[in-house]
Amino acid sequence: MKEWTKHIIRWLIVVLLQVLLIDRLQIGGVCHPQIYILCLIMFSIQLPRWADMLIGAFVGLVMDIYGNCLGTHMCACIALMYARRLLIERLVSEPERISGEIFSRTIGWIAMLELTAILTALHHTILILLSAWSLQHFGYTMVAILLSSLITILIIIGYDKIHSIS
Repeated sequence: MKEWTKHIIRWLIVVLLQVLLIDRLQIGGVCHPQIYILCLIMFSIQLPRWADMLIGAFVGLVMDIYGNCLGTHMCACIALMYARRLLIERLVSEPERISGEIFSRTIGWIAMLELTAILTALHHTILILLSAWSLQHFGYTMVAILLSSLITILIIIGYDKIHSIS
């Protein structure tokens, strides 16, 4: 199967899971995992930067439409895709980048964990701060960012582990 086909199928499945299941769950009222970003984090690294930004904008727009948001997902996804390229250049060596895939079996567990943690925290921080649009409930907002990021990181690493086995 062509690489593009795999990415599109994975994206469709994850977006459907996000929209139909994850967004409807209330995990303590403060935890809102955004599993759709796993498709952005694990996307091919062989595309030019403009394509990365366009893909981030499109995915964010789709999530904004389904979530009835006003650009918060789009902003967070564009920031994630911008930072992703910079982090890959710093965390992943040139020989590991040749494969074009972002999985622990290709870039190593430490790099995968660091990349996932930083990008997830960045995405969730932007998304939740833009959604809150206030620092009035700063403690609640920080707990939401931390719990949502942690759960999303665990899901992404779990997916990576399952993908590495198969």
